[in-house]
Amino acid sequence: MTKRMPSFELQGTKASLASLAHISGYKVESGGGRTVAVWLKADDGQVRLLTVDQRDALPMFEVFTLAVATMGELEARLREWKAPKTVPEGVPEWMRTLMMTRPAVPTPPTDFIGWPFDHWRTQVLRRAEFVVEDAPVGETVGENPNVQSAARPMTVPKEASASCEVAAGVLFSGAGGKRLLMGVDWMPESMVVLDEPAKIDDYLKPCEAVDLSTYLERFVRAA
Repeated sequence: MTKRMPSFELQGTKASLASLAHISGYKVESGGGRTVAVWLKADDGQVRLLTVDQRDALPMFEVFTLAVATMGELEARLREWKAPKTVPEGVPEWMRTLMMTRPAVPTPPTDFIGWPFDHWRTQVLRRAEFVVEDAPVGETVGENPNVQSAARPMTVPKEASASCEVAAGVLFSGAGGKRLLMGVDWMPESMVVLDEPAKIDDYLKPCEAVDLSTYLERFVRAA
């Protein structure tokens, strides 16, 4: 029987999450050859940072969502930061160093890219991530390997040992079929920012898209 873990939803205050429908500019931030964050500028001038947040659903089963925070919230969080007591085996050295180093207070950019939509629909992308234990993956490193994948909520295969519904991204859709997707990558602590139709369609395959207003009512507590 598949063990269902508590869902991992978008992290942030309700006001910050609601601001995803009121954006005037953005700036992608990269590091180490990957996308690590996106700066968002709201209609009212407030700047927020969109980043990846992580949770260990179970041992060897990590899930990721997105977090939205104002500068004040980021500064408060960094004042309370503590290095992890342990780092999982097999973590790449660059990530180990990152995990053990106190993050610096981020500096918002001044050269925001203008938001590509005048009017748009904001949807939260949710999927059910799952692990299959002792999967036949061929040659591998270690023993008893797990395979992690995703499916639309409530369609997890019966051979999955555990599953966790995750808010994996946000989709912005404008006129004429133009879209922009910001979501978590399968690589830990990395994001994807997509505007190519084929890549967006591929990302959407295991997801359900929930309108932001509905998502805030169903999945987010007032804060």
